[in-house]
Amino acid sequence: MAQIENARQKVTKKYPDATHYCYAWRCNPFSIQEFTQDDGEPSGSAGQPILGVLKSEHLVNTIIIVVRYYGGTKLGKAGLIQAYRESARLAVASAKTTGLRKYLPVEIHYPYEQENRIRELRNRFELETGWESYHEQVTIEFFCKFRASAELVDILGRYEHAGIRFSTGEACYRPSQFNY
Repeated sequence: MAQIENARQKVTKKYPDATHYCYAWRCNPFSIQEFTQDDGEPSGSAGQPILGVLKSEHLVNTIIIVVRYYGGTKLGKAGLIQAYRESARLAVASAKTTGLRKYLPVEIHYPYEQENRIRELRNRFELETGWESYHEQVTIEFFCKFRASAELVDILGRYEHAGIRFSTGEACYRPSQFNY
């Protein structure tokens, strides 16, 4: 929440003479939290249309702040809704976004002679590497796309006879290294 407040304060400092700083945010892909602020505009005419854009674009961990200077022309509630929605839509269209994907973290411990088998799994499942440790045995943390994780876990379970051990963590969302 501190990041949200910092972003809001940066905008108000950058545009100190603006009339309205209307915004909406969505956070936490596991249990989405949302908030809107009309900042003096008629209720539901600014924050809700901005939030609607965030929802329709499936954006989380995102805040959109629309800065408005009153220019003497009354837009009416319908005009405000349209103006705030379009401003948010244009902001999203011009922003660089990073896709979050659901992954299962898998920590694998294996003897060096099993490197080829692990490399084959890494390629087959497009596993993303978290960290690696090379000592008496190799230990690597991978992130497996959640939809393929049951199959990977099943295969790893069949490799225990070869000295391959593994454990899984809790599913998480993270930026993807792959475009798919």
